[in-house]
Amino acid sequence: MIYTLTLNPAIDVTSHTLAPFALGGLNRLKTVRRDPGGKGINVSKTLRNLGEPTCACFLSGGPAGRELYDMLIADGIECICAEIGTGNTRSNLKIVDSSGVTTDLNEEGPAFDFQACAAIRKRLLEMVTIRDVVVISGKIPPSAPNDIYRTIIREIAHKGVRVILDASGEALVNGMRSVPFAVKPNAAEAGINEDVESALRASSRFLSVGSSIALISLGGNGAVYCDRSGVRMYAEAMKLDVRCVTGCGDSMTAGLAYGIANNLSPEDTFRIACACGSAAALTDGTQAPSAGSIAGFEDKIRIIRI
Repeated sequence: MIYTLTLNPAIDVTSHTLAPFALGGLNRLKTVRRDPGGKGINVSKTLRNLGEPTCACFLSGGPAGRELYDMLIADGIECICAEIGTGNTRSNLKIVDSSGVTTDLNEEGPAFDFQACAAIRKRLLEMVTIRDVVVISGKIPPSAPNDIYRTIIREIAHKGVRVILDASGEALVNGMRSVPFAVKPNAAEAGINEDVESALRASSRFLSVGSSIALISLGGNGAVYCDRSGVRMYAEAMKLDVRCVTGCGDSMTAGLAYGIANNLSPEDTFRIACACGSAAALTDGTQAPSAGSIAGFEDKIRIIRI
């Protein structure tokens, strides 16, 4: 089983405009769709399509939180949620204009609820076994301790469970102190430029603290994979007719988790991760890519040993 933990989930509202986005002007919308969102939830959505057993664990707030839960259950995704005392699960607006450029307008989300977080952590610790993988990802809620991921990773790793961390800023820095099995930020989250050399240096830092795998996505410049056995690989970005880039990194994280959970080779793990990210770029909103779409990209990913 691959569990995902999302402390600040969302309902993603994606709107497509009829023309290039006009800042300060009138923008007419062609389509609007609503999807369950938040980085860990996006990971579970892709895993579900890959046929991999997954459980989405998250904090739920108010009517929007209940809607989020219902959407996931309708999609056939197992869920464990803890209700926060006050506040409403946030909504994130994604505006995709006719040229394919995506503009994100994300709410901060409700204030952190210590009691609800303790409840979801307790449930997760009761469920996981050494055979499982846990993905911890996304922005932490407002007022949450900056070291909350560090605490949760330490608790889970103590049981011998492999943890993948996908975070940014202090949440990433502090989370690394509990040595997750794998780390998968993008360049901005890692605080680096979108080039291979920068990604290799950042990967070396992540591995030096004890993590086994570092995968850094570089947007339109591809991705880099490194592990403690000395494997270093670069995957070129594919030229795609992009529908929406939001969630592509989460699908890549899902591919990484899938490879780890199924004991795939480093190259096969990297390949399916990149295929998941590429396939996600062709979906509308934060829809997860289909298994067929992912499979169609696997043979097209060009991986170079470096």
